[in-house]
Amino acid sequence: MSTKDFIEKDYYKVLGVPKDATEAEIKKAYRKLAREFHPDANKGNAKAEERFKEISEANDILGDPKKRKEYDEARALFGNGGFRPGPGGGGGSFNFDLGDLFGVSPAASRRAAASAAASVTSSGACSTAAARARVRVRSRAAARTSSPR
Repeated sequence: MSTKDFIEKDYYKVLGVPKDATEAEIKKAYRKLAREFHPDANKGNAKAEERFKEISEANDILGDPKKRKEYDEARALFGNGGFRPGPGGGGGSFNFDLGDLFGVSPAASRRAAASAAASVTSSGACSTAAARARVRVRSRAAARTSSPR
């Protein structure tokens, strides 16, 4: 099960239970829906078979406390306003002072009147190894002040 599946699929909705449903409520909803959409009860009905698979997948996640916790955490982090890849696969971005990287104090940066900013954009993989950086230098003085030699 990928994080993408966790974000895109609302297993609570599939089973028709609230997010704070107890294990017993989840089990009851699953059994009711499984009986209704079971392939043996709907021979030759491809839509019922697909629905049964969705119901089984939802129960597999929500019926296991560990998987349910992971699912809820992933949806809270990625699905509800946390990090989400933007258009073109880019993710969230943030700015930082290059002086932080090269040990230049903020006061020295101000005295030099050099402003350098970096916009780091995650590739959407939530991995530092998959991140790339774009650096915008606003003045040549900032490049000379901040570059390690």
